[in-house]
Amino acid sequence: MMGSSKKSSKVLLLALLVLMLSVVMLAGCESQPANTSAPVGGQEAGAAVVESTTVEGFPVQIPHAIEGREDCAMCHNEGVGGAPKTPHPELTVCRQCHV
Repeated sequence: MMGSSKKSSKVLLLALLVLMLSVVMLAGCESQPANTSAPVGGQEAGAAVVESTTVEGFPVQIPHAIEGREDCAMCHNEGVGGAPKTPHPELTVCRQCHV
């Protein structure tokens, strides 16, 4: 009976560790600033220009300032104002992958 209790404790501890690591990883992805690049069509005052590079297998970088443009789907679902249409409109947390 004692061995079963130790095994259960180890499984519970492992599950808790996996859960904590998952939360830390997800929180870290969203905390990176993404509003330091140039907007579409020109550069805003105080915004740095970041070269957009496409690396195979990785999501493209956001090539414009985010401030005031937090609702990505507003432009990118339909291609409003020349914005590229998203190939995956079902994914709604854009900054989880795109920085």
